[in-house]
Amino acid sequence: MRIDLTEVTWADEGTECTLGELVERSRLSPAEIVELVDYGVLPAVDPHSPQRHFPARAVAAARMAARLRDDFEIDLRGVALALALLQRIEELEGRLRLVSPHAP
Repeated sequence: MRIDLTEVTWADEGTECTLGELVERSRLSPAEIVELVDYGVLPAVDPHSPQRHFPARAVAAARMAARLRDDFEIDLRGVALALALLQRIEELEGRLRLVSPHAP
């Protein structure tokens, strides 16, 4: 039997994490995280700063990227594309909920 443990962290909108913390929480390498920031699918507080900081919502996106990479064995460009599409779907579903309160 395999038991997976998951760490739960409560973070408000103003919470930030460092590159090291994001690496630890996501199972992505620092190079993979920087590449996803460069692709524009992983948000960074200041993408051009040498000391990278990320908003709390980046943890969920980075974890999703690691799952996509591991589960589907796709390269980082494919992960970036999948994340971009998932983010777009989430955005459109949010708009739909605003327009139609009975939408899923």
